[in-house]
Amino acid sequence: MKQKYLSPLSMKILGSSRPQWASNFVYILAAVGCAAGLGNLWRFSMLAYEHGGAAFIFALLLCNIFIVFPLLMMETIVGQKFQFAGPQAFEKIKRGTGWIQWIPAFLVAGILLYYMPILAWGIKYLVLSFSGEFLTDPGNFFTEKIIHLSSGIQEVGTFQWGLLAALVAGYLFVLYSLRKNVLSLGPVVKITATAPFVLLLILIIRGITLPGAGAGLEALFIPDWGSLGDVRLWQAAAGQSFFSASLAMGYFIIAGSHRGEKKEVMKTSLWILVGNFIVSIFCGLAVFSTLGFMALQQGVPISEAATGGPMLVFSVLPTAVSLMPWGAILFAVLLFLVVITLAIDSIFGVLEVVVGTLHDLWHKVRYLKVMAWACLILALGSLPYLTGAGLYYLDITDHYIGTYGLLIVGMLETALLAYWVGPEKIRKWLNHTEKGLKVPRIFNVLLYIIPLVLAFLLGGTLYAEWSQTYGGYPMEYIIKWGFVPLGVVIVLSIIFGRLTFQQIKKHGFHIPGLKK
Repeated sequence: MKQKYLSPLSMKILGSSRPQWASNFVYILAAVGCAAGLGNLWRFSMLAYEHGGAAFIFALLLCNIFIVFPLLMMETIVGQKFQFAGPQAFEKIKRGTGWIQWIPAFLVAGILLYYMPILAWGIKYLVLSFSGEFLTDPGNFFTEKIIHLSSGIQEVGTFQWGLLAALVAGYLFVLYSLRKNVLSLGPVVKITATAPFVLLLILIIRGITLPGAGAGLEALFIPDWGSLGDVRLWQAAAGQSFFSASLAMGYFIIAGSHRGEKKEVMKTSLWILVGNFIVSIFCGLAVFSTLGFMALQQGVPISEAATGGPMLVFSVLPTAVSLMPWGAILFAVLLFLVVITLAIDSIFGVLEVVVGTLHDLWHKVRYLKVMAWACLILALGSLPYLTGAGLYYLDITDHYIGTYGLLIVGMLETALLAYWVGPEKIRKWLNHTEKGLKVPRIFNVLLYIIPLVLAFLLGGTLYAEWSQTYGGYPMEYIIKWGFVPLGVVIVLSIIFGRLTFQQIKKHGFHIPGLKK
């Protein structure tokens, strides 16, 4: 008889073990895949270009070392220590704080509402790129043939049934890959997490052999060291390092919960950061070598060719590809395979946060059933992003969830662990794992400082946007697609936090070694 797949909580109560990653290598691949997403492709390159080239990269490296590295270890060891998703782990640490970790669960659900449509854009463009139709007018092909962009946010436009079909295909693939949690993800992620490295390397080799590539790479990498004195550079670098690594999304807590309690953390976390950073550099090389060629061919400066966001990937780069002397269709296909693989790995990670967190709450329901219902609800929520105004909605929601929501979570979770548990206690957890690198005492200092840094970044962002609405959109749409989703996330987090409180109260709060 086939053994029933038990939930993590059921197995814990019955004395069995939580589902484990097939190997540490698979865990690292999955974590790099979640961290290295489309933000590396369209956000890193443009931020580096706008904020001093190599000076920005230097600032980004420092932020990865002194902010991201400690937080990544902190989140991972919490997952390993308590063998639960974020809400249950935080309730174990301090009563009534589970709602803090429900915020990222619902935030990433909001991210999935528009991230899956982006995957659908990539799938549709990949299919159509084989025909070569985009070559006739690559600059407008995306807006006119892929998403049928409306004239403004006030005009909803037409619903795109082709994108819906691509969205369903994406969800079916994700459902299949995650049907048994991390047990079934291993074989898939070995392909999807390594493919972007190979595909990007091919695009880099092609890009740097094109005329004008040198000018593009100079625009990206020549440093303006004077910009290091600009606080905006440091805000951008900290924000990029924070969001690119998928911190404050609950991922590393729940991914860590599928590792043994004594598994080594520091060296593994370092590998994850290195992998994520390499993807960013690869993306920058591929993007700006190609943009340099495009600028030369069109007789315009790099500043006119370069743009950030989805339009860089779906409009500007296809335009550059169309100008190549040979292999335009081939390299367009490779480009959108990069887009799809980068997107799908991030989706694996954030969907596991949503489903895994819900499953630890509703542990009597089979994991696959929880995931199927979650995917259905998320797919229905994605429908507005499949209309002609979907790109506008995406722009607003992404900004407010990504900028405010995740900074708030990072600040709250780090403050709780630093000032309640204590950095020295967390450092001892990290150093009582299997043989590996030992965490130095500077970790304690950093953990006390990081909440203050995140509060500064949050305050700086609020101050910068105080006098004007984001993107020039009418305030009613800022409220509808920005503030309302944030409000819904907070309300749902409080409600579900109460449910988690009752669940953990039933099974006991006390964890040895923590303050009472």
